Amino acid sequence: MNKPVIAITARMTELRYDVNQDYVDALKNAGARCVLLLPQSKEELSTLLSFVDGICLPGGYDVDPSYYHQPNLHSELIEAQIDRLDLDVIEIAQEKKIPIFGICRGLQIINVALGGSLIQDIPKDILDHNISFKNKTKDRGHFVSIVKESKLHSLFKEEIEVNSYHHQAIDRLADGLTICAVSSDGIIEAIEGENILAVQWHPERMTQDGVFNILDLWISTIIQK
Repeated sequence: MNKPVIAITARMTELRYDVNQDYVDALKNAGARCVLLLPQSKEELSTLLSFVDGICLPGGYDVDPSYYHQPNLHSELIEAQIDRLDLDVIEIAQEKKIPIFGICRGLQIINVALGGSLIQDIPKDILDHNISFKNKTKDRGHFVSIVKESKLHSLFKEEIEVNSYHHQAIDRLADGLTICAVSSDGIIEAIEGENILAVQWHPERMTQDGVFNILDLWISTIIQK
């Protein structure tokens, strides 16, 4: 059986294009081959994406709030090239019906690309959603509730503990997307749509825990098509 080819959109660190090894390792362990997508023209991206079976939009810096028609109040470390890359890739993927899996920022920019908005800084009255970063842990943060009849509900128990590395989240949900997990303070933790599955946590850092096989599930659905 041929392994599906998954394109991962690049990120930038100190003027270098990169991708965290955890994403590549998790996708390879789930049975995929990985390629890195760099910023380039939309036409070039469209050509390249004709040869892939799925797209992974990883975590990263904040999305420019001008894309959801807000002034910049709390958004940090914005990379214009990366925003444009992700937005173009999402648009092309929707046109070509290529499956997308979003992680953290990936979830957020999917929502923005489809017309939704973001909370630029989550109030910390109930939960600290950056708790895993502060505690330097890959596998523990807070609990989320899985929505019944969602794609995730067939995989997980109704409540699971996830890691948490973010200070932004979905505010207005875009049309065409549905919620499939929420935290106790009402933050949207996972979404799905046509050819879209995305989570706010980082499953690629939790592959040692057997219940966090979301990437395996996603890859298996691509193989079955």
